[in-house]
Amino acid sequence: MIANDTNPLKMERIIIAGGGVAGLFAARELSRHAYDVTILEATDRLGGRIHTIRDSLFSRPVEKGVEFIHGNLPLTIQLLKEAGIQYTAVAGNMIRIENGEWKSQGDFTLGWDELMRKMNTVRLDMTMDEFLKENFSDEKYNDLRTSVLRFANGFDLADTSRASVLSLREEWMGEEDKQYRIPGGFDQLTNFLEKECLRSGCVIYKSTPVTEIKWEKNNVKVITSDRKVYEASKGIVTASLGSLQSGRSIIFQPDIDNYFQAAKKTGFGTVVKVMMEFKDAFWEKEKKGIGFLFTNEIVPTWWTQSPSSYALLTGWAGGPQAWALENKDDEAILGLALRSLSNVFKRTVDVLNQMLTASTVVNWKNDLYSNGAYSYDTVESVEAKKLLNTPIGQTIFFAGEAFYEGSSPGTVEAALVSAKNVVEKIVSGE
Repeated sequence: MIANDTNPLKMERIIIAGGGVAGLFAARELSRHAYDVTILEATDRLGGRIHTIRDSLFSRPVEKGVEFIHGNLPLTIQLLKEAGIQYTAVAGNMIRIENGEWKSQGDFTLGWDELMRKMNTVRLDMTMDEFLKENFSDEKYNDLRTSVLRFANGFDLADTSRASVLSLREEWMGEEDKQYRIPGGFDQLTNFLEKECLRSGCVIYKSTPVTEIKWEKNNVKVITSDRKVYEASKGIVTASLGSLQSGRSIIFQPDIDNYFQAAKKTGFGTVVKVMMEFKDAFWEKEKKGIGFLFTNEIVPTWWTQSPSSYALLTGWAGGPQAWALENKDDEAILGLALRSLSNVFKRTVDVLNQMLTASTVVNWKNDLYSNGAYSYDTVESVEAKKLLNTPIGQTIFFAGEAFYEGSSPGTVEAALVSAKNVVEKIVSGE
């Protein structure tokens, strides 16, 4: 049994299962309130779905996971400023390619004003598929329906047969035009939080998967895969929603089956992401100032590093678009990505291969402890989250992007806000 030394200056002992951004932020805030905090992280690194790779083959840090900050999200921006981490605005044009024709953003957003007006009339929640069938089934809306479905699938990773119209409306109406990147790597944020935690006296164990939690009010025994036992008065679980849904999660005694059932009522999407660095930014010869490309290819969405001249293209297949790829190996996915680019830019795969200097593929569905990328709301999510955000016996708490309630789902901001809310509940004794 592992126990920390008694420290009269410390208050309660808290164990956090998971060293992603939610776990790290919760640990930092609790330690600032003099709680005795231990983080148990299953993998050999911190950050969870923030995963920057610093590979000698790539010229610069490359993001396998989180890459963008979607607007001026207050808690995220506050932390970046506190840490002195540089973030820059994303630039470039949004282009859709259909039947070989390159269309600007204005061409493929026609009808969105009418869409939003109709969405604003919805009072009783329904799925996006039901909403489109009820309001936009006419043939004249074919292009709009296609655009809406692609956006919901690709950006929100949502299965539109389950996705909540009310939630998508809140998110899309709150979406800001300004997007940001962290040129030096998103892992700077998790590195900063880790240092803050350690400075405050937190204990962090990596490669320590939690397999079982035995609990009663104000007492938890957390058992890890090597059968070590850590004791505390409270526990925070920051496992991904995909992990909770997969059945490969933590065993609770007494069981909390109603919480697991609630987790299954919230959507959780997946992503296949392909990063390819080339000898030069050949796409600039096709059209200057490309930011995002939306296509009908197997890997349908692409973006550059604009305004940076870094010759990296990122391919993205999200939600249902990823389902066709998730069971393929990395080599096959890379081949399909090159074929997609070949069709778009009318260059042979052999020519693209000769220009390719580095590549990597990430299939988040196959990540053992994530089992997917990020969450989206279904028509059942509101009630499900009410339960998931209710502490179990004031002893077990859940935190992470999937438990967030607000207009910025699936983001680092969502994870931070969820963690902040849990800390407030613990500190206030609610």
